Amino acid sequence: MIQLLFALLAAEAALALALLFRTPVRRLALLAIDHAKRGRGPVMAKTVAGTMLLFLVSAGYSVAKIHRRAGELGQLTPTDQVLASRHLLEASLMGIYAPSLSAS
Repeated sequence: MIQLLFALLAAEAALALALLFRTPVRRLALLAIDHAKRGRGPVMAKTVAGTMLLFLVSAGYSVAKIHRRAGELGQLTPTDQVLASRHLLEASLMGIYAPSLSAS
């Protein structure tokens, strides 16, 4: 899951870099963006945003479940700390990108 989010982040950074300078790559990027916005583009963007929102809710639920279990034990075990931090990282990355996809 994390690898997918970092791949998305790298693709967005590459697209932003391609749009920054006047090169032939910029024209291709603009054509690709224009093509994606036509036809099925908005439907795909809403589907991807919905899927990411579902994963965001799932990660939030997992973090809440870990913290409820910590309340029973009195503290988080090292394994629970690692799992909770990973779920929080996933949720924060999805929380940043899900609204930007749904606005497309």
